[in-house]
Amino acid sequence: MTHAYSEMYLEDAMRTLGEAVDFALCDQGLNPNELTAILSNALEMKQFERGITRVICGMSGDELAREFIARAGLRPAECRKSYPFGRSPQYWAGWVLAYTQWMSNLHFSDLLEVAPLDWIIGSYHPLHEASEDKFAMIVIDKWNKAQAGKKGLKAARKASGLTQKQLAAQSGVKLRAIQLYEQNQLDLRRASVSSALAFANTLNCTIDDLVWQPVTLEYDS
Repeated sequence: MTHAYSEMYLEDAMRTLGEAVDFALCDQGLNPNELTAILSNALEMKQFERGITRVICGMSGDELAREFIARAGLRPAECRKSYPFGRSPQYWAGWVLAYTQWMSNLHFSDLLEVAPLDWIIGSYHPLHEASEDKFAMIVIDKWNKAQAGKKGLKAARKASGLTQKQLAAQSGVKLRAIQLYEQNQLDLRRASVSSALAFANTLNCTIDDLVWQPVTLEYDS
């Protein structure tokens, strides 16, 4: 898997987001739900995903937090003069969130949809004693399970209200092939272009929606 930025910057990025989350919750006084909403839409987090150096390691976590807090229309608190030693549950939440995003290449908004900050902070005991990989695996498994009900041929067909027979009739693809695709006995990624387009046009979706595959992290292989 290709990451948005080099591993040499990863620890700095994790520290930056850890400090930013801690600052926003503890100094700014936001609650986890408010901060989850801000982070899911913040321009700075989109830059973080792309590995923009200024954001991942070119400023302190306090400075990053002040930027996305101000962009949300709030008056940010003053930066700290010194940072407390040790990790709070809030700091840990930002730390592991940054790690999971780097490992998976998913958007922060995707991750926060299945693992909002209140859930991450609530997972501090006992996960803070485990490796970051353990946390990342749990969150990616949650995301994969959530997406499995939204994407793929079967999900798209059901969302359109069609039976397999109706899809076969409208798309021109044989019923048996549809059954095998939905049972994962045939790989839709290897289907003919004409079949994939027929499904997408019939179901009013994209081919990417139909050939979605679960995220697999590097250490899973």
